Amino acid sequence: MIEADYVLKLGGSAITHKDTPFSANTACIRRLAKEISGSVGKRIILVYGGGSFGHAAAIRHLSGGLVSSPSGIAEVRAAMLALTMELTRGFMAEGVPIFALNPSSCLVFGNGGSIRFGGAAIEAIEKALEGGLIPAMGGDIILDRGGGARILSGDTIARMLALRFRVKTLAFGTDVDGVLGPSGAIRAISRAELPGVIGMVGGRSGDVTGGMSGKLAAVRDYLSRGGREVLIFNACKPGTLARALSGSPEGTLIK
Repeated sequence: MIEADYVLKLGGSAITHKDTPFSANTACIRRLAKEISGSVGKRIILVYGGGSFGHAAAIRHLSGGLVSSPSGIAEVRAAMLALTMELTRGFMAEGVPIFALNPSSCLVFGNGGSIRFGGAAIEAIEKALEGGLIPAMGGDIILDRGGGARILSGDTIARMLALRFRVKTLAFGTDVDGVLGPSGAIRAISRAELPGVIGMVGGRSGDVTGGMSGKLAAVRDYLSRGGREVLIFNACKPGTLARALSGSPEGTLIK
């Protein structure tokens, strides 16, 4: 089985202007692509959040965890397609061979909202890595066997792929310097400290996937299933991604 070096999740707060619906942060996208382009030889799986695209559409139609109307499902899917194209254009402009895969095309929610990566989705990522591509998946709306559709967050996708590809580091790029405590960014958090930290931090208004508290809950689950190391860093700050990929991370490290 192919293994990867990093699963890198770029938050919607970094790659979009989150307070302006359907607005991509093109300058940030291109800078991040350029920093990734310097990591020759590393196998990176890219995941990205919905930001002002996916969240702006989902919040209008989401009720009880479900999007039930066909028009609502189509609207959320169209929003994520638009963001995928923005990201693809930005990466290709910097010479980075991104290969975007749509979770909605290869995944279905089962009973109770369960979901499992396997089959064609994993094989496509493996083949992309073998071919020198950077496979990318965004948070998405996934059809449910019981009817309607549910939101699958980028954080959940990142956690599941990091476990499947046995990465050394699962890295989350946000718009803050890490997990923020009373005195600024917390440099290191142990697994035992996570429940207390989750209770301390909050989410972001309009974020249907839980913000920082949702991210840390996903991290806790990831570590309990055998994950090794998680980095939360500021992807809006020039150079932080390049330094993280070169082994000199800044931000909050969770082991």
